[in-house]
This record gives sequence, C-alpha cells and structure tokens, in this order.
Amino acid sequence: MSSRKRLVAAAALPCLAAFIGAAPCAAAADLAEIKARGSLRVLAGADEDPVWFSIRQGESPGFEREVLEGFARLHKLRFEAVPVARWEEAIPMLLRQEGDVLGGVSVTPERRLRVDFSVELLPARSIVITRRPRAPVRTLAELRAARVVIVPNTTWAEALEKAGVPPSRALRVADISAAVEAIQTGHADATVTGVVDFLLQRRKHRDLEAGLALGEALSSAWAVHKSSPELRQALDAYLAELRRSPNWSRLLVKYFGDDAPAILGREPVS
Repeated sequence: MSSRKRLVAAAALPCLAAFIGAAPCAAAADLAEIKARGSLRVLAGADEDPVWFSIRQGESPGFEREVLEGFARLHKLRFEAVPVARWEEAIPMLLRQEGDVLGGVSVTPERRLRVDFSVELLPARSIVITRRPRAPVRTLAELRAARVVIVPNTTWAEALEKAGVPPSRALRVADISAAVEAIQTGHADATVTGVVDFLLQRRKHRDLEAGLALGEALSSAWAVHKSSPELRQALDAYLAELRRSPNWSRLLVKYFGDDAPAILGREPVS
C-alpha cells in the first residue's frame, strides 16, 4: 500500500457524536501535549515500501521516516511508528487520535475537508511509465493506443480516465508492483503512477522509463488533525528549513537516485 496514491479514504465521518448532535469530539493532541507525552506517533502503511517508510526500525529508515525522525529529534520526542493495516482506515485512525501525524499522502480537496496538511513534502504528479526498449509514451494519442495497466481507486486511475482512456480498456491490478510486473512480462505496454512511486520502482527495475505527465500537479504532504495547528506550523517550519539545507538533496539522492533532485526539484506548494 502506498499512502501517496490513494484518491479518497473511506467516507467515515470525523466524529459520529458531532453528526448526531451529542457531545463534541475531544480535540486531538497539539504540540504542547505531544511534548508532554514525550513521543510523536506517526501513522504509516503496514506494507509501505521500506525505501519510503520502514515500519520496523533498522539500518535504513526510508526517506519519509528519516525526515520525520529528524523532526522528532529536533523537539526531543521519541519516534513511534503506528502501522495502518488498510489504507481506507488511515484518516479515520488520525481522527480517532490513534496517531499525531499521517505519513505523506496526496492532498485532495476531499481530504482537506477532514484533516489539515503540512506544506508539500514531495510532488505527486501522475506520469506514464514504460519499459525499455519500448519508446516512452509522449502523447495522449500514444497513450490511448497502448495497453495500459492501472491500480483502481487512485489519483493515477483518475488521471488516466481524464486523459480519455476509459476504465474498460485498462487492465486493473492490486498495486504498483503488480502493474510493473505486467509491463515486465509483456501483458501491458504502460502504467500510470506517481513520480515518487516511479523513482521507488526504478530502484528495483532499472529499465523503467518515465514519459507523459497526466492530470494536475498534486502534492504529497503530512496530514494532522484540524485541532493541531501548532503541530502543523512546526512541521511546516521544519520542512522549510530542511529544504534550504544541503541535507535535502543528500536525502533525495540517497533514496531516489542521482537525478532525483532534478526530477523532484519543483518549487514546493504551500
């Protein structure tokens, strides 16, 4: 499960009590309460790619975990990873205060109604991926003529449909690993995924190549409860400072490759 890819979480209400007119929901812990507790609880997919976020602490924490561990150290907090078994439960778990921060997730208008977001962590643009020696897909006409494999119920699938490729013409698979396997075995010509997911998959499959960009330029960011403004502001300030330091480019190269700073180097969205 890649938390960056999912389009809309399950439609659970932020608080059933508020919906039926009972007592209002208790406010989530803000930064002062988190410091008093002494730990930062971060929600992340239980089956997340360890290059992005390793649930189990080890030699390589993964890009996002290493960045968030730096935030925890800055505020003298113990870092706690909270696994999310099913992605549709991620935002409800945050709203139930089972975590303080939800790891990098694509920002959508629907999600902004339920949670607040930090400034951009990384861009989340959808791109068309092929395998060499096949030429990259550069035009919509080439995309519509290709055999495309897609993970349904994602921003990627939405971008593919908006590009004029009907869902009935796309082979559906469970996750991005299955989509890449379909390309590798010749069952499909191309897939659509996020730019970060492309970089992660390219670490394992060096013959993958990026082509046409689709849809709007989304952002991957950290989600927090709407009653945690101080935490959100502290995360924003930390990310802004990190981006100005040489350590930012070092992290991008370490986890995504030498060309990652150029590929991911657009001005962050606030």
